[in-house]
Parts: sequence; structure tokens; C-alpha cells
Amino acid sequence: MVDRPRTDIVLGLLREPDGRVWAEVRPEDKHLAGLRAFPGGKRRDGETLRAALARELYEEVGIRVQRARRVITLNWDYPDRRLRLIGFEVTAWEGRPRSVEGQRLAAEPLDRDGRGGWLAAMPPANRGLVNALVLPRCLAITPPIGAEGVTAWQARIESRLHRLPAPMLVNLRPGPESTRLEMPWPTLARSVLAAGHWPVVNPPGDQSLPEGLDPRVGLHLNHARLMSISAGQVRDWQAAGHLVSAAVHDQASLDRAAELAIDLVSVSPVRVTATHSGVRGIGWAAFAQLAGAASMPVYALGGVGVDDLPRIWRRGGFGVASISAFW
Repeated sequence: MVDRPRTDIVLGLLREPDGRVWAEVRPEDKHLAGLRAFPGGKRRDGETLRAALARELYEEVGIRVQRARRVITLNWDYPDRRLRLIGFEVTAWEGRPRSVEGQRLAAEPLDRDGRGGWLAAMPPANRGLVNALVLPRCLAITPPIGAEGVTAWQARIESRLHRLPAPMLVNLRPGPESTRLEMPWPTLARSVLAAGHWPVVNPPGDQSLPEGLDPRVGLHLNHARLMSISAGQVRDWQAAGHLVSAAVHDQASLDRAAELAIDLVSVSPVRVTATHSGVRGIGWAAFAQLAGAASMPVYALGGVGVDDLPRIWRRGGFGVASISAFW
């Protein structure tokens, strides 16, 4: 099983101008019957990915692709097959999607608030594809609290949120000092939401969430928390609507993130950073290896910025995470 080559599956993520996305309900005689799925299928030998996408979407939903961009590639293993899922966001096509193979089709809104409904109706393998359609490409991590204290730190962060190009993921990470400080998480999260961004906080060590925390707020696990948290806790957070991210440094932590069905990971450090000058970066080759093995969107972190996005995409990553590049 481990040595069996992966089968390439091309999938069309058809997005209407109003933000609705097309999906089909799998027929009763097909694999994963009754679940919602993105149209697409197996790439044939000698066929390019774009040719396979065009053929599959014409055969399956009767459209001719005019504009598509590759947004994510994910690995997924079933007991009897190993797949490489290649998702293309399709934004222009000729014809109206229709049922060619007897499946039901529908176009429904897919955004941050509607993400949970889509995930509940799709097979686990599609979780990363759904997240790729709603997640921003940039993740801004806040600088740590210094001698200024919590109140001044909060004011500094809030004053700069509107300078960040929306939408972005904003990880409110004040550093190790926060473990002994009373942090205004709900208030800070509301400020991030009001500025058009997607807030993410590091949950307290006892795994209980701050009272009044909006379910639109994501939860981030550092490496130690990722390796020790229970799968049930992660499922409970996700069932309540929270996005869950995690810090990954190697294959073992990436495997753990996949086991827990984490929504996105940051891989670090890609390069040496000023904040961790004594830690060697893993380099682009190691980053590409981890990104290529992932089942969720991967953000590069550590000595990288927005200008590195093309390099990140070429190596299978999804986005960029940084402190200094954004603050």
C-alpha cells in the first residue's frame, strides 16, 4: 500500500460571480454515495492536468472551461487507494452546469460563515479543498507583548488592523507572557472581525475557551499542544464552528495534524529569523516535501513575506505567515 503510486484526481471548484459554488450529490451506485462532492475525476495516462479538468467537467457537468487556476494539491489515502487531489478554481465556463451522469447538482454560497455546512456534507478528503476556497493567502501573526503591557499592546494591534489588506488571517499571539495575563480575547477578536479579517487565538492551556468567544474565531495549536491534544477536543471545537490551525516543524507533526483533521498548518522555520536567530531554517526543499505530503493548506513561516508567495506556490504551499512582513 505504501509503495503504490498515487492516482491524480482533478476537481473543478466552480465559483459563480455571486460567490456560490457548484457541487454534486454522489449517486447511490458511486463511491461515497449520498455525499456532496466537487465534479471531476481521474487523469488519464499522458493527459495534462488542465486537459483532464476540461474533459472531466464536460463529461460530468456539460461545461467547457474558459478560465481556471490551480489552487491546491492534497494527498489523501483510503484503505484501497492513494490519491492526489488537484483542485482548480473555475471562474468562467461556457454552458450551464447540468447533470450528465444522473447526479443532483446545486450551487450554494461558500464563505467563512457557510464553511461548516459544506464540511458536514462532504467526505473528509474534501476538507482541504473547501478550506482552500475560503482561506486568505496571508496570515499575519501579531508581535509579542513587551514591557508596554496588555492594554497598550491591544491598542497598538487595533490601531494597525485597518492597514492590513483585507481579508487576512490574524493570529493574536501575544507570546508566553499571555499565560499569566488576563487577555481580552473576545474584544480583540471583535476588532479583527470588524476590520474584515479572520481572527485566530491560541487557546488557554486548560483547553477551555474564553467565555463569549465568537465561533468565527479560529484556534491555533503550537507544536506542543498539537502533539498532546485529544482528537475529541479538536472535533468539538470544529463542530462549534472554529477553524483549527497548528504549527508543524517536521513529518511527525504533519502526520499528527492529518490525524486530527487540522484545517491548516504553518510550516516553520523556512529560513533563519531575527526572533529565532539560533534556529536553522529547514530550507525550501524540506518545505516542499512537507507541503507535498499535506492533506490541508500549508503556510510558509519564518523569514518569508508576501513577495515569496510565487515561490511558496511552486513548492506546493498555499500561503505565507509572518510577523515582521505585516506589522
